[in-house]
Amino acid sequence: MADNHNPKGKRMRRINTAFDPVSAALQQLHQDVASEELPEDFMRILDEIDAKIAAATSRPSQ
Repeated sequence: MADNHNPKGKRMRRINTAFDPVSAALQQLHQDVASEELPEDFMRILDEIDAKIAAATSRPSQ
């Protein structure tokens, strides 16, 4: 565990957090993935799931 205590009262140097390359890389990766189109097979599966949910909720309760 790091000791943040400064016994001589000197100013501690602060790290400039204005640009974090790891954060920037993760944000770019997220943006790249989020902007990709969904494959047709995946869209078809989602449509089938939506249709099954709609059919199940439109049936009268027993």
